[in-house]
Amino acid sequence: MAATTRTKKRKLKKKRIIIALIILVAFICASSFGIYKLLFNKKETKTVATVTDKIANGYDYTITDEATKYSKQLFGKLKKELSKDSVDEEKYATLETQIFISEFFTLSNKVNRSDVGGIQFVYKDYQESFTKLAMEGMYHYVENNIYGDRKQELPEVVNVDVINTEQKEYILSDDVTDEKAYYVDVTINYAKDLGYQQSATVVLIHNGKRLDIVKMTEK
Repeated sequence: MAATTRTKKRKLKKKRIIIALIILVAFICASSFGIYKLLFNKKETKTVATVTDKIANGYDYTITDEATKYSKQLFGKLKKELSKDSVDEEKYATLETQIFISEFFTLSNKVNRSDVGGIQFVYKDYQESFTKLAMEGMYHYVENNIYGDRKQELPEVVNVDVINTEQKEYILSDDVTDEKAYYVDVTINYAKDLGYQQSATVVLIHNGKRLDIVKMTEK
């Protein structure tokens, strides 16, 4: 009888050990998975920007939730102008220049160096080369912010003043010349002066009903 009791006790003890081991293994697996998720599968906080407004009717311009307050204000003015039956073309040219400069020279809201602003306003055949030049130049040192933890201080454009606007010839290629291209001179104001470009001349040519940017130089 005593032997039977001892046998039962040993079986019970063995069962408790097995249960304890199962719990321990489960805990280790859960902890390991949590550490893996934390170190190697960190959830991205930056996702694809959401379009919040657009200008259709052959213009095909959009603005996203990542844009600055200033860019959004300019976009609203541009949309209002382009919705008119008779568009003031010079105003169109200046507003487009202002929003392009605001989008391009604001780096604080960019996810990484390939997130080049203002591309939609650039002449389509030049967009790829323009992006490449931007990535090799001004955007080259923009740190990745895909997790929203970037500490780098980057510029934000808060105002673009139009200094002068004139129309004159621009030769795009041997086959394409715009005799009334727009040359727009601007100065650029930032939330904080970090040493970035403060003036520019932007050239826009007629492309159907659109005005497309084909050149930007520092004035």
